[in-house]
Amino acid sequence: MLEKLGEKQLDAIKEVGNIGTGNAATALSMMLDKKVDISVPQVKVIPISKIPFLFDEPEEVVCAVKMGLREEMTGEILLIFEAQTVKIIAKALTGIEISDITVLDDFTSSMLKEIGNIMCGSYVTSLAAFTNLFINPEPPELTTDMISAIMSEISIPMAMAGEENIMLIETKIQIEGVDEELTGYLLLVPSVESLDKLLRALGM
Repeated sequence: MLEKLGEKQLDAIKEVGNIGTGNAATALSMMLDKKVDISVPQVKVIPISKIPFLFDEPEEVVCAVKMGLREEMTGEILLIFEAQTVKIIAKALTGIEISDITVLDDFTSSMLKEIGNIMCGSYVTSLAAFTNLFINPEPPELTTDMISAIMSEISIPMAMAGEENIMLIETKIQIEGVDEELTGYLLLVPSVESLDKLLRALGM
């Protein structure tokens, strides 16, 4: 069904993303007490099997913040950071360098979860306003695992529903005092019924 999305619809989703990330940047700036800029350079629909190849290594260990969606739109939204991005964020938050993202202290885990909560939550709020759907996000969950394992968990129910594609919302994050521009990937995984509602809201 996602293959039906054309340039006009993807542009609309990108604009939803820019509004949502703008609100997220404001909230993160207050939380971190640093200026934060977030943009959405592109939104695209790609086969879920290709997601691991966005990273340097398909078996790379990443951090993912997942939020379930309930009420008028069901499914999940995920924010995925590669290992190096997690290390940079952790150092910006705590001033401490970490060598292994599978061993995070409680404070860093909580902060990463809150960052995911803000970014995912802001996008969901923006999407709800755009579609006029009541969307109730669940509390975020933080997972550290190989990207291939995380995507396998998502792809099984999607395959059962006959959907092979996924909506990818690329985000670029610039934190004051951090030289590198960081990349995060928002993945919107609506149920089949919710995807139909989304397509209708986009005029399809």
